[in-house]
Amino acid sequence: MNEGILNLVGIGPGDDLHITPAALNAIRESEYVIGYSTYIGLVRHLLTGKQVTRTGMTEEIGRAQAAVEAAASGKKVTLISSGDVGVYGMAGLVFEVLRKIGWKRGDSPEIRILPGISADNSCASLVGAPLVHDSCRISLSDLLTPWPVIAKRIEAAASGDFVISLYNPASGRRQRQILEAAEIIGRYRPAETPVALVKSAYRRRQSVVLSDLEHFLEFEIGMNTTVIVGSTNSFVYEGYFVTPRGYTNKYSLENGEIHTGQRKGFSLRTEGSLHSQPERSEERTLNITKITGAFVRTATSVFDGEEEREQEPEELPQDKSVQTALKAIQLLQGAVKSVEKPKELGIETKSTGRLGRLGGAVLYETDGEYYLIGNLKQPCNFEDVGFFTPEETIGRCVKLRIGNRELAESFVFPYLIQGGTSPEDIYEKFSVYRNSSISERLFTLVQDNSDKVIWKGTEYSDLRWIGSMPLPVWNIVRESILKCS
Repeated sequence: MNEGILNLVGIGPGDDLHITPAALNAIRESEYVIGYSTYIGLVRHLLTGKQVTRTGMTEEIGRAQAAVEAAASGKKVTLISSGDVGVYGMAGLVFEVLRKIGWKRGDSPEIRILPGISADNSCASLVGAPLVHDSCRISLSDLLTPWPVIAKRIEAAASGDFVISLYNPASGRRQRQILEAAEIIGRYRPAETPVALVKSAYRRRQSVVLSDLEHFLEFEIGMNTTVIVGSTNSFVYEGYFVTPRGYTNKYSLENGEIHTGQRKGFSLRTEGSLHSQPERSEERTLNITKITGAFVRTATSVFDGEEEREQEPEELPQDKSVQTALKAIQLLQGAVKSVEKPKELGIETKSTGRLGRLGGAVLYETDGEYYLIGNLKQPCNFEDVGFFTPEETIGRCVKLRIGNRELAESFVFPYLIQGGTSPEDIYEKFSVYRNSSISERLFTLVQDNSDKVIWKGTEYSDLRWIGSMPLPVWNIVRESILKCS
C-alpha cells in the first residue's frame, strides 16, 4: 500500500492572489479535499475531478478524523483552513487525533503543514500598519474555552499594552462577549484608541470600518469580523491605522541622528532598562546566531545579480562583551601572554596541528594530512608548494594530495593548533568565508594574544587554546574586538 500524505493547508483570505503557490499546488495534486463548506466554496475552481467532503460548523472533529483515515489508507489528502492552518485552524486538532490513535513519525500518513496568511495579517493590511509593534490574538468564542480564561487573557493583554486582534467577536448567540471585552480594554486605553473592524477581508463581501474604542460597538460585528484594537501609542494618519515601532525613542526623524545617551545596536536606555540593573551571578552564555550584514554602511547602486562582497560593519565602542571575551581568552590560555623566551615543547607532544596561509586561504596540517580551508583569494600554483592541483572547485574545505613530500613538509606554518580540530571548526573560527583582510586580522589577533613555543626546532605561535574555545565565546571575540561577523 502506498504511503498516504495529509496536507494541512491554510488558504489565507481565500482568493488565489493571497494563497501561497505551495498551498495551491497541494490542493491541485490532491485526490481528496476536506474542509468547512465556506472554505470549499472559495477554492471550488481547483477541485474538478476530486473527491470532496464539506461539512458545517461544529463538525471539526469529523473533518479531522476523515482526513487522517483517508490519508492513512494511502490517499493524498488536503485538509483546508482559512487563514493559517496553525492559527485557530485544523492543524492542532489533527495532531490530537493522531496522538489518540498512536501515530508516530514515519507512520502513514506523512504530515505536511503549509502556512497561509493569518486573518489578522490580512485585515491589518487593509487598514494600514497596526501590527508593527507587539501584538496578540484572542478568540472571544467561549464554545471551547471558559469565559473566565478568555477574560483573564484580555486583561493581561490590555494591561501589557499589546495591540489586540479579537477573533470570533460575536454571533447570533454570542453578543455579550465583545461588550465585556470592550469594557476590560477600556480600563487601560483612552477612548480615542483606534479600532478597526474588518469583515471578510479580500472576499466578495469585504467591509472595512475604522473607528475608536468609544464608538466601535455602534457598527456591525459578526463571526466574519476581526476587531483590531490599538495600543496606547497607535494613531490614525490620513485614514491609516498605525502602531509605531518605537524608532523615535532612539532616533530623530528629522535627520536620523541618535538621541543623546543612546547607542546604535544596543538596548534602549530608559529608567528600569536592563543596563541599569546589576548582572545576575547565574547569567547564562547563550548560543547566539549573528545576522550577517545587520550593521553595514548605507549604499545605493544598481544591483547586477552578482553576490556583492560584504562590507565590514561600522565600528562600535567596546562594551562589557569585550571584557568578557578577553577574560575568556586569558582563562583558556591559563595566564596572560608570557613575555619570557619561547617554551620548548617535547617531541612527544600529542594532538598537534599546524596552520598556515596559502593563496589567502588556510592550510591545515594534522597527522601528515593537509586541508585547504576556505576560498582562494589569489591564483596559486599548488605544484610549487608540493601538492596536486585539486580537481574540484575550492570550497570550504578540500583535502589535498601530496605531490612532492619534501616541498610539502618544508611549507611554512607559523601557528600551532590543537590536533583533532575539525577543518570546519577552523573555517568557522577564522571567518575565511568573509574576505582575506578579516582573516588576516583574526590571525594577527590570536598571534598577539598567544605565547611563542618551540616544537621540533621551529618557533610557532601557540594557538592550541583556540581549539577548546566554544564557538559562541569565540564569536564574542571576533565580533566585538574585530568589529566583524
